[in-house]
Amino acid sequence: MKSQNDTLLRILTMLRHIPKHPQQITAKVLHERLEEALFKVSKRTVERDLLSLSDIFSLISNERSIPYGWSWSKDASPQFNEVKQLLVKTRNFENDLSDYETKVFGEGTFCYSDRLIEETRKALDGMPLTMDDHLHFKNNKGSFGKISIFDLMKNKMLIKDKITDADYHYASADELIAAGWVID
Repeated sequence: MKSQNDTLLRILTMLRHIPKHPQQITAKVLHERLEEALFKVSKRTVERDLLSLSDIFSLISNERSIPYGWSWSKDASPQFNEVKQLLVKTRNFENDLSDYETKVFGEGTFCYSDRLIEETRKALDGMPLTMDDHLHFKNNKGSFGKISIFDLMKNKMLIKDKITDADYHYASADELIAAGWVID
């Protein structure tokens, strides 16, 4: 039988995989990510959790198409502030929060799955054809960027931030991934 800590850890794991609007994730993909993290739960439970959590957090769903896409609202504070506050309120982890944060959130504030990191490597190596001649990326700090296919053909790992237009130069795919960027 699962303990209350297992349920809390599952919900926190689920919340950390929900992207900020305009990006979205479906209940099916969240279910797959929970299974990858060895949580045994049904897709229907994930759907119920999303509905319940949307009453507490700044989560929104795109109900214009099926399956619904879920995301943190544009106006949400940084994604994990509310999650961390809930963690402290729910289990009173004030004394050992930093150790528990590392267990739940990974190093830093976000942890991508091995599968997504591998997909990022493949996209950088394979340079797939895209509608706009760019590969699109997200960063674990909440940024979104893009790399021109033409830069990749010249072996330039140059990510252009979509909001600030800042340029981020990397020597290799490993360096880019280590900086928190993955394919979006």
